[in-house]
Amino acid sequence: MLALSACLLEFGDVRGFDNDPEAIRVSLDNARLNGLEGRARFAAAGLPEGLAGARYDFVAANIQADVLARHSGALASAVAPGGMLAMSGILASEIASVRAGFAGAAPGWGADSRVLGEWCDLCLRRPPR
Repeated sequence: MLALSACLLEFGDVRGFDNDPEAIRVSLDNARLNGLEGRARFAAAGLPEGLAGARYDFVAANIQADVLARHSGALASAVAPGGMLAMSGILASEIASVRAGFAGAAPGWGADSRVLGEWCDLCLRRPPR
């Protein structure tokens, strides 16, 4: 889970969620095995529920392109002013649909993307206030 990487990078207030309870169990095991126990909070939740009512300086999502585009509003709303949304796990052939999904949810945000073989990422930066 990306939350454990955030712990290693010394991010504070790290939270991770997944709609699969088995992924949460594995993340807790991996945290314990890597000396990161208690450094992140994990919850079994879907994307809208996991992000509801919170704003973060950095949000990372490694999810299929159709899910990213479908939940662009919830993802964009979870990013604090001046914050960043980093998305990966996107097929290069699907990056245009992800960008289109965020066009209305994140107007005026800076964007950067890289392609490595068949995979792509997309990083969006919300303007400061």
